[in-house]
Amino acid sequence: QRAEALGHVLWNKQAVIYPREILVGCFTSHRVGGTVFPELHGVPMMEDLFRFPRRKVNPFTVSRRERRQLLVEVLPFWLPRFLGIRVNPRGHRLAFIREELSPKLYIVNEVAGVAHFVPNYQGLVRRGTDGYRREVAQRLGEVPPGSPAAHFLHAVEIACDALDGFAERYRREAERQAAEEQDPKRREELVRIAEVCARVPRNPAESFHEALQSILFGQIAINIESLDNSVSPGRLDQILAPFYQKDLASGRLTPSGAFELLGCLALKLCEIVPVYSLRGTRFNGGMFNGQVVVVGGTDQEGEDATNEVSYLFLELMDKLRTRQPNYHARLHKGSPREYRDRIAAALADGAVSPALYNDEVIVPVLRSRGISEADARDLAMVGCVEPVSAGRSFLSTDAALFNLPMCLELALNHGRRFGTRKRIGAPTSPAEECGSIEDLVGLFRKQVEHALFWLIYDLKAVERANARLQPTPLASMLLEGCLENARDASSGGARYNGSGIQGIGVVEVGDSLAAVEAVVFRDRKASMAEIVEACRTGFAGRDALRARLLAAPKYGNDDGLVDGLVARAMEVFASTLQGRHNTRGGEYTAGFYSVTAHQAWGEVVGALPSGRLRGEPFSSGLSPGNGRDRHGPTAALTSYASLPLHFAKNGVNFNLQLPPWAVGKEKGARTLRQLIDGGFAAGCMQIQVNVHDPKMLVEARDHPGRYPGLLVRVSGYSAYFDDLCLEMKDEIIHRFTCESA
Repeated sequence: QRAEALGHVLWNKQAVIYPREILVGCFTSHRVGGTVFPELHGVPMMEDLFRFPRRKVNPFTVSRRERRQLLVEVLPFWLPRFLGIRVNPRGHRLAFIREELSPKLYIVNEVAGVAHFVPNYQGLVRRGTDGYRREVAQRLGEVPPGSPAAHFLHAVEIACDALDGFAERYRREAERQAAEEQDPKRREELVRIAEVCARVPRNPAESFHEALQSILFGQIAINIESLDNSVSPGRLDQILAPFYQKDLASGRLTPSGAFELLGCLALKLCEIVPVYSLRGTRFNGGMFNGQVVVVGGTDQEGEDATNEVSYLFLELMDKLRTRQPNYHARLHKGSPREYRDRIAAALADGAVSPALYNDEVIVPVLRSRGISEADARDLAMVGCVEPVSAGRSFLSTDAALFNLPMCLELALNHGRRFGTRKRIGAPTSPAEECGSIEDLVGLFRKQVEHALFWLIYDLKAVERANARLQPTPLASMLLEGCLENARDASSGGARYNGSGIQGIGVVEVGDSLAAVEAVVFRDRKASMAEIVEACRTGFAGRDALRARLLAAPKYGNDDGLVDGLVARAMEVFASTLQGRHNTRGGEYTAGFYSVTAHQAWGEVVGALPSGRLRGEPFSSGLSPGNGRDRHGPTAALTSYASLPLHFAKNGVNFNLQLPPWAVGKEKGARTLRQLIDGGFAAGCMQIQVNVHDPKMLVEARDHPGRYPGLLVRVSGYSAYFDDLCLEMKDEIIHRFTCESA
């Protein structure tokens, strides 16, 4: 049924080729549009159906016909059938949906579908769908007829036919337009498009153009098949390099022609935007989509893999500066000097891409997950920052988000939120009785264990529902292991399985623990009872105590006390997940990146012992709290490198904020490269750089539209500043200044 549903869309979707296009295919029925997935999370997202055109953040145009169709046909059918309403057990469904819509402790992202993987596009361009058909035919002869395995393999056949049918529609449209085209140059382009679509994706690609078009068709179809979020093309420089060299040698292609094709791909990936209600936007702000393209790194033997296409992508990142794809660059000890210099120069000039990843840290982390050394070296990132083995992994890297500072609030108040009587956490002993910081860590651990028990209970119910109701045969075909096992990825067919759960606000917890240790147990300037009461009342009338807590050591200043307590908070979260496995047989792993949840959950967590007031955002990922890193970027990087990053198997984000005058001109770019090299040599896992004038950011906030192309790094991904909500704009501004902007 799922394969036939995909086939129905691809066989009947109108093929539109826009003027001057040389790569073709549309994600939606509009050139730029968003998809509503009523079978997944689309029903709750439709709460904004009448507000979409008028809302200030991420408005959408919805035609009368579309709105009527959604209200009269789509919503009545799917309201009792969408995934969230069908999770088991039945009696828990309404409470689960209520928590998902207004999450306090955690949010299960998998209820919107899984996505978040790197398809094996290497296999698609080398084998074509005919190659996969041959493997399916062989496997069908080895499994019992009518078995679940046979059903899965037949579904893959249907998906292959649908993908080929999609290309066929574009071949016909290109031929039609070519026959009517008066301009000889454009007619030649249309004839070439028709020739390309006649060959791929059915056959192995034979040229750079064919490889890109085959990948684009696959990317569009996968985003239609299930959730259009973080389907990441992966290591395109490695996939495309042989085609580039072959075409260059034959005279079929020039470097400028290849650059143009890569730019066309980038623009096509920008044509899809996520459809979120305002509630959903709070956790996924900035039109996030997360189609990651990775350059550099090593091959499976550990040799440097930087090539000419890597440099073409670096030039593209700097010159085009689009929202999508989300560009990442891998660095290792053998990365060429020119490669490092080009990256630093672009970032120093305000490009914000690529985000940077340290092979020396990430490869061992993947090895610790049971991934072979060769497969770990062939790594790519997914969505925001999550490392996977490209084309082999179904690690559901954004399965859930978890609110760690809320657990600290519950630890301070017997399992209740401040100002409420209902207990949502574990009933723990009074925090006022804690005689050491270890006692408080113990209470925090109990709250984390209690909340994670229920999160995993809900998450497993969603996993079972996805396997039962939302298999993805096309995506599974493009993941190694699924055809071999004759099993869909949602049921554990991929070679490597797992689920990533993000611990949001871990730095805020560490800062709070350090403040308690310094003020209460070391300096004896306050009692635990005073700390708890001050947090309960939001520091009303306790300015002097809050000043002491704010003056206590803060993460990001190379202070062993607080850095060690951030590490303790990481350990509590990661060790509680350790040994727990999902329904696909993979482990639950910890990540420490936040998308925009650090802002959204900051609004619901009460005052904390760090001196933070209710409503203030947490820090983003493993970045220092805004304005709390007082000793410069080297101290911040040293604090970050000291953390136990082996616990962060699902990735981290770290924001390096620099004003343009600090890294301007050639010397400044060299300084930035040395900062990056030093941080990675010290053991940092990931760094993303924002070089912006804070005054310009304030001006862009106060005058929307004045800087429409202004890109910023949010939390592992880039967004146009204008697309962010006001609260996130302020949060970005406050990263550059200690004072309120």
